[in-house]
Amino acid sequence: MSGHLTHISLLKHGAVEAGDVFCGSLETSLSKQGWKQLKQKFSRNHGGWDAVVTSTKAQCTAFAEWFAQKNDLPLVCDERLREIDFGVWEGCSPQQILHTQPAELSDWWCNPAQYVPDKGESFDEFRNRVLDAWDDILRSNRGQRVLVVTHAGVIRVILAAILHIPDEALLSLNVEYAALTELRVLRDRSGEWTSLLAHGH
Repeated sequence: MSGHLTHISLLKHGAVEAGDVFCGSLETSLSKQGWKQLKQKFSRNHGGWDAVVTSTKAQCTAFAEWFAQKNDLPLVCDERLREIDFGVWEGCSPQQILHTQPAELSDWWCNPAQYVPDKGESFDEFRNRVLDAWDDILRSNRGQRVLVVTHAGVIRVILAAILHIPDEALLSLNVEYAALTELRVLRDRSGEWTSLLAHGH
């Protein structure tokens, strides 16, 4: 492929053993359903990737390692691609938080960049590390097709940066389990230009 054109596929991990809870720092494995979601997706989508990059969290590395080995692809693990740390909300469902901290949950839904759960990671720190990782992925993989296995928050941050989506609209970007987001990056003398080809398929 031309060195001027790079394709990046962002893949959200499948369903996890912990269930539908806040899990940024929480370590949780893929559930049987999560494995099924991912393997069904990739039985239909071979992608022609040249490399795999993954978050260091277990729900991402398990599939990334399996897929890279199965297709004889190089694998890079990058801890900057982990989900934001939700602090005291870790391991809790939104329904539980609604009962204990309804105002705080409402503030977070309205603008996740402005409200940080107690002991959680600031959104600016999260965004900065994710976009640093994104820049490195582009620099290291010019002209290739790369599969990036990561989390919903990471995918939202990257899309928001590319599409200039305001912080208060971040959670309007729906990112389902095992969803793929396809991006194309064109590099020419004037810089890099990223296009969204598909989201959530």
